[in-house]
Amino acid sequence: MKNILKYLYRDKVFVIAFVFAIISMFIITPSSQYLGYINYKVLIIMFTLMIAVAGFYETHFFDFVATKLVIHFRSIKWIALVIILTTFFLAMLLTNDAVLLTLVPFTIFITKHTKTEKYAVIIIILQTIAANMGSALTPMGDPQNIYLYAYYDIPFQAFIMVTLPITVMGFILVSSTALIKIPKIPCELNIVAPTVNFKKLFLYSLILVNALLSVLRIVPEFYTLGVTIILTLIYGIHLLKRVDYTLLLTFLSFFIFTGNLGQMDFIKNSIEGLLDSSISVFFTGIITSQFISNVPAAVLLSTFTRHEFWPSLLQGVNIGAMGTIIGSLASLITFKYILREYPKETKNYLITYSILSVIFIVIISVVTLSIM
Repeated sequence: MKNILKYLYRDKVFVIAFVFAIISMFIITPSSQYLGYINYKVLIIMFTLMIAVAGFYETHFFDFVATKLVIHFRSIKWIALVIILTTFFLAMLLTNDAVLLTLVPFTIFITKHTKTEKYAVIIIILQTIAANMGSALTPMGDPQNIYLYAYYDIPFQAFIMVTLPITVMGFILVSSTALIKIPKIPCELNIVAPTVNFKKLFLYSLILVNALLSVLRIVPEFYTLGVTIILTLIYGIHLLKRVDYTLLLTFLSFFIFTGNLGQMDFIKNSIEGLLDSSISVFFTGIITSQFISNVPAAVLLSTFTRHEFWPSLLQGVNIGAMGTIIGSLASLITFKYILREYPKETKNYLITYSILSVIFIVIISVVTLSIM
């Protein structure tokens, strides 16, 4: 029971989603209609990406890339900038949380190795924002993008054009802040790039490409699922333990909850009345993300947002990844590292992260709205 309570406490978003789903089931009687609530494509793509990314993580590919990029620099300013930008670009393809899980520990190791730990907090903050802004560009960058891309059946090129201003501005703001805030202090890196298992890397690349082909709507999602399961069972069955089933169940719970809300005319009409323009959808996406995180916000608001307003919702929830520490589930990953490695810096981390996030939200929102 103690372990169960710890698990539930750790995954509060899932618990909340599950409880609301159960409550809604007492109002809208379960029936075959529930099957229509579930976006199977989202769950399949997320499952496949989780398998592929877990495999990449196992091969030490991320550490290899990061090490090769920073090993020739002799200043913490440029080392930090390379790490931050590596986080930014890798997040576009391999999801923000997976990249942070690898590169934040890498940052901690590098700053300890070069005796520049006093700059670890600002580097990790900028890494977190970089991961969220880089991942905003692509459908496979983070869970809310995967969901909205499938839910509204958005053309790939149209998706990129809508999210491009956020990512470009994020790149400019994160890069310039790193150059300003991190001094040019000489340091020596005596590290060796880890060995990569290229045989496994090739196999997991096939699974990743398989997922991307499904994202691009080149192959059907159930074909993607079949290929992924076959390859995983034969070559990497242990990776099934690395899948974040809680996140998948969280999506399933939200599908049921929001599907039932959509059947309640009073609630549906009231919320749709609030989301009657692109501006209201945009700011509702940002604000809602601050309280329940941008993934649940995307699922909840999409139920009541008309199809023509999908660009505003997509932009809102991606910009809403910044702000409070729970604006993005990926942001909680880095915060846990701060609590564990630098507990005395917790207050400084939260204040600095919040200030930078608010500034970035304002600037990116102004730019985005000006070209909508």
